[in-house]
Amino acid sequence: MKTIKVFCLDSCEHSNHLKQELWDNNISFEEVYLGSTQAIHDLRNRGLSHARAPVLQVKERFYMGNDLFPGGIIDKSFIEQCLTDS
Repeated sequence: MKTIKVFCLDSCEHSNHLKQELWDNNISFEEVYLGSTQAIHDLRNRGLSHARAPVLQVKERFYMGNDLFPGGIIDKSFIEQCLTDS
């Protein structure tokens, strides 16, 4: 079973778009509030101390917002590739 997490902020439009894309495709994931001490600690331990919402984690791989939303628009094919490659 894949471990999928979305590190997000409630007020982040891209976070909401990413979660909606996963929901629309019946992909279960764990939502992690990026403002929490635990989330910040987890990302820092992985060398992602300057990560900004959203961050998609699939198993041990992390994908940043600029990869998921090039030019500010969700890249559905990239997200699909992230989910199948991991």
